[in-house]
Amino acid sequence: MSEPARAASATRPPHPQHCPPWCIDCRHDDADPFSPRALLHQGVTDTVHLNNQACLLVEAHVRVAFWDKAPSWIGSDPADLKHPSVEFSVPTEDGLQLSLNPEHARGLAAALLRAADTADAAIRGGAPR
Repeated sequence: MSEPARAASATRPPHPQHCPPWCIDCRHDDADPFSPRALLHQGVTDTVHLNNQACLLVEAHVRVAFWDKAPSWIGSDPADLKHPSVEFSVPTEDGLQLSLNPEHARGLAAALLRAADTADAAIRGGAPR
């Protein structure tokens, strides 16, 4: 078992059997509190600190999420978001919530790493690695 999966299973409260193994928090159908079907599955949240437009330190949250049965207010998602996706949110006054499929999440992560390498090089006065 991988370390994140082990951590998720160690902190996971009792869930219905159909919940994915990575789910540690799920929202069930409010209309039927006895319904075993979850609407939203959410994995472990990683918190990342960053600065907003006002240069204030804020927390961003990253986790895997999956709408098993999306509510009507969501409308229809693109086909690639009908599977577990990466949720990135910044809970501020204006709020920002993005859903990325795994390919888009990896692309964003790669772009962030390239930009970080360039910023590190500029700080040191050299070229990026």
